[in-house]
Amino acid sequence: YAYLKNLGAYLDECGGVLHSIKYTEYSRVSLALAALGKNPADFGGYNLLKPLTDFDAVCRQGLNGPIWALIALDSGGFEIPENPDAAVLATRDIYIEEILKNMLPDGGWSLTGTAPCDADITAMALCALASYTDRADVQTALERALGYLSGVQNPDGGFSAGGIANSESCAQVLTALCALGISPEDGRFVKNSHTLAENLLSFQ
Repeated sequence: YAYLKNLGAYLDECGGVLHSIKYTEYSRVSLALAALGKNPADFGGYNLLKPLTDFDAVCRQGLNGPIWALIALDSGGFEIPENPDAAVLATRDIYIEEILKNMLPDGGWSLTGTAPCDADITAMALCALASYTDRADVQTALERALGYLSGVQNPDGGFSAGGIANSESCAQVLTALCALGISPEDGRFVKNSHTLAENLLSFQ
């Protein structure tokens, strides 16, 4: 693939440092590699999962840091590599707890960890937690978050960000429901007979 060739060249150019603050860059690339059947822990001589084990660095950019780190690690069931440079070595449990403790009173999450809640970040958090429904604390949070999302869904079945209806928010919630094994036509997410899928197609 041209992507793999270009990525390898870029990693050599930047010495494997994708970004000094936005560690979601490592999560994105790791997800892409996993989707292509490649191992992000050993690509072109670089371990792109290693930065995701530095808890403080991952959380520096906001809640989407730990959310996407957990999603990336779980995308291939990857082991968390050793990282002697990390002051706090991340674990799956630490990321789960970080996400849970940042849930807002309304039952959702926001990028900054302060109100108001945001449908996009809430749906992303649900995707990250979807593999841990056997935990009672996660299950409780999921039910609260689903209630929040159902409550802020637009009358036409879609979702808004910053007061603007958009396809991305709709797609993110749709992805979260599928990750949790919930039908997009679940009654909680049908408004005035309008479904998520129907709303998403309206942007076609």
